[in-house]
Amino acid sequence: MLEKLRIFTEETKTSKSLLLTLITSFGLKQNKHSDIVQKQITMDDLFV
Repeated sequence: MLEKLRIFTEETKTSKSLLLTLITSFGLKQNKHSDIVQKQITMDDLFV
């Protein structure tokens, strides 16, 4: 995912900040790779 963000930034030549966002039904399981996700949207967020 970080590589995809890097390629997107290079190809679009954007100077804007990019946030890696995960849209999920049950939330993010914490592990050694979960720290790359800056934002998460769950089902609860969609139905508030």
